[in-house]
Amino acid sequence: MDTGTLGVNAEEGLDISGVLYNYTTVKNVVDDFTVTIENDKVGGGYVFQEKHDWDGQYGGTVQNVIPLPYTPIEQFGDGRIRGTGTGSIEDVTILYMYRWDLCRNAQNDESCPNYIPPLPVIPVIEIYDALDDEFVEQATEKSDDKLLDKEEEERETEEEDEEKERLEIALASTGNALTIANASSQAAILKAMNLVANINSYYTAKIPSTTYRDTVVLQDKDIVDNRLVFRSLSQDQLHNEMIQEQYK
Repeated sequence: MDTGTLGVNAEEGLDISGVLYNYTTVKNVVDDFTVTIENDKVGGGYVFQEKHDWDGQYGGTVQNVIPLPYTPIEQFGDGRIRGTGTGSIEDVTILYMYRWDLCRNAQNDESCPNYIPPLPVIPVIEIYDALDDEFVEQATEKSDDKLLDKEEEERETEEEDEEKERLEIALASTGNALTIANASSQAAILKAMNLVANINSYYTAKIPSTTYRDTVVLQDKDIVDNRLVFRSLSQDQLHNEMIQEQYK
């Protein structure tokens, strides 16, 4: 017996005084069929039980009342209507008649003779325990030295990699600058050489095929070397070596 079955709150103080029911059986006259209406009693047995024998009868509709003495709701268990044999039960309605004894439990209402004022409700205060805080536990737990050393080693490795990368970029920039400078120098030298070759073409003279006699008279037997010429040749040789180095 519950609130959904009764249609009211199934609380202490509710007494059941009777049951109204109706149903329709569907069967053939030759079939055996029995209908039982019953309600279990808490602790064993039945508060009520009623059976209808439909053997050798056509199906039909039954409406009936089961009177009860005022029985406390606390004694009622599960109730049911069930069929046994060949047939079916349709259009079932079961209603419980009840009365409300307000003061059976004196605490239901202040007007009851034995009513006792309830004690004030003491609010439950939750006490914060920092030792049970998971965040505090994580913050205070012992650090793993191996883990810290590993993190420090990884950080130093990353810094070294970044320093190497910066150095490689700087060296690459210097190499590019030297390459550009060497290319510019080589271009300037080639331009100067072409300019000399072009100017020499204007000084090309056509010498007629005539015999020229030597008219130089040496006053001394020995010819003194020209030191300025040696110095000039040395500078020319150094200049040529520098030019050759540009193409290596």
